[in-house]
Amino acid sequence: MNTSSGQTIGYIRVSTKGQSIEGQLDSIQKVYGDIELYIDKGVSGTIPALQRPELGALLTHKLRSGDTLVVWWVDRLGRDYDDVGQVMKDLLKNGVTIKTINQGMTFSYTGGTQQKMVTDMLITMLVGMAEAERVNRLASAEAGRQALKANPELWKEKFKGRQANTQLHEDILAELGSGLSIRKVADKLGVGVSTVQRVKAKASS
Repeated sequence: MNTSSGQTIGYIRVSTKGQSIEGQLDSIQKVYGDIELYIDKGVSGTIPALQRPELGALLTHKLRSGDTLVVWWVDRLGRDYDDVGQVMKDLLKNGVTIKTINQGMTFSYTGGTQQKMVTDMLITMLVGMAEAERVNRLASAEAGRQALKANPELWKEKFKGRQANTQLHEDILAELGSGLSIRKVADKLGVGVSTVQRVKAKASS
C-alpha cells in the first residue's frame, strides 16, 4: 500500500473499445483495493498523454506531490518514446511516485543525484522497449493482413459464425508470437485468458 501522505490513484488504458479492462482492473484492485481509477478505453498509446481524456485530466488536475500513480505497466501510459519518458520524469520531478503491477516496480526521485540518474536510465530503457513492441506488433499485424489478403477464405473458415474483432485477434497472435505466455498476453491486452486460448486454438487449427 501507499506509505506516502498523498492519495493512490490508478490509471487503465486499452487501445480498442472491444478490449476489456477487466485484466488490468483486477490486477490493480488485488493489490490496492478499491482506489480511484481513471480509465481511457479505445485510446491508442501513440496519442500524447495530455490529449487523452482521462490521463490528461489526471495529469493536469489531480496528481500532486506525495501522490502515487498505479498502472499495470509503463506501456499503459503510452508507447511513444519521447512523450511517455517526459511524462514519467515530470511526474517524478513533481513528487509523484509511479508504481507498476507488472514486475512490482516503483519509480521515484527520493534519493540523491545518482539514484535519479539510475531511475532516468531505467525509464529510458523501458519506454524504448514499449515503443519497440508497438513497432513489432504493427509489423506482425501487417504481415497478418497480407496473409489474409492472400487467403481470405481460410480466415473466414477459422472464424465463421462469429463477428470477430480481427484487430484484437491480430494483437493477441502478435503478442503470443513474441513469446509471452497466455496469461501475460491476457493481462497486457486487458482480455480474458479464455479469449487468448480461443484465438490461439483457432489460429493453430
